[in-house]
Amino acid sequence: MSTTGRWGPALALAAILLAGAWTARGREGQGTLRGLLPADGDAPGWSRDGEPQEFTGEDLFTYIDGGAEIYLEYGFRRVVVQDYQSLAGKSVSLEIFEMETPAAAYGLFTFKRSGHGTVVALGLGAELEDYYLNFWAGRFLVTLTGFDATPPTLEGLRAVSRAVDAKIGEKIDQVPDLVAALPVTGLRPQSVKYLKGLLGLNNVYPFYTARGLGFAEAVKGDYEEGAFLIILDYGSAEARVKAWAELETFLRGGDRFKKAEVRGPDFPLYLDGKGRSAAFAEAGSRLILAVGPGPDAAVALAARAIR
Repeated sequence: MSTTGRWGPALALAAILLAGAWTARGREGQGTLRGLLPADGDAPGWSRDGEPQEFTGEDLFTYIDGGAEIYLEYGFRRVVVQDYQSLAGKSVSLEIFEMETPAAAYGLFTFKRSGHGTVVALGLGAELEDYYLNFWAGRFLVTLTGFDATPPTLEGLRAVSRAVDAKIGEKIDQVPDLVAALPVTGLRPQSVKYLKGLLGLNNVYPFYTARGLGFAEAVKGDYEEGAFLIILDYGSAEARVKAWAELETFLRGGDRFKKAEVRGPDFPLYLDGKGRSAAFAEAGSRLILAVGPGPDAAVALAARAIR
């Protein structure tokens, strides 16, 4: 019998056991976010304060009372929460959210930012405003909260954020393709919001329970002179045709929108509840809504979006 033949079964068994060990290790790594938490000293002058907490799936309602729905709409998986304290007694709270996809993390980042913060070089996008700092990287959205806006606290936000950023290996920029559909000229980049459902849409432009809003994804951007653009993608032209028929029935039958002058077949025009002009257009799988202070601004923006 050859040496290979004699040791074959033993080697096979060893390979199985080793594979099992790697599988268990992989599952352990997937089962916790604690490995992304900065250890004491990773952020100079800051150390952990208390034990971390983790919440998965709908357990998020236990942690965020009354605000968990929007996280779940985007595609929430889990979150780990850890407080930090400085030698000077300042405090910072860290939340690391793991989402289902990088697009979900990007979308939640855009939803949470105000558009008026200071851009910070972290992850794939970051903004600091007052005593809040948000950034996203891959499937992760990171939120840090201070308890005052003093320079030591703000530096703590940055220091702890840098330590987290260094631990996240996912740095491939995966901004959803739909974002590129927003015309660039006049767009305020920090105003862009990527949306995945009706909760997000109603936050930026309320349709409430209107039919015809079962879109796959959407994006909203603000433009000069008070105009903004919303692009809803339904995945196919057939789905968009059906959705627009339902939505237009809602627009005509309700009291929140009033039919205005029609600027051609591609641009049905309405006045919304705030007296703004809302122009609609259709293009492939997308339904386009341009809202402006007057009909000319709304129609011009809608026309730019379908070019």
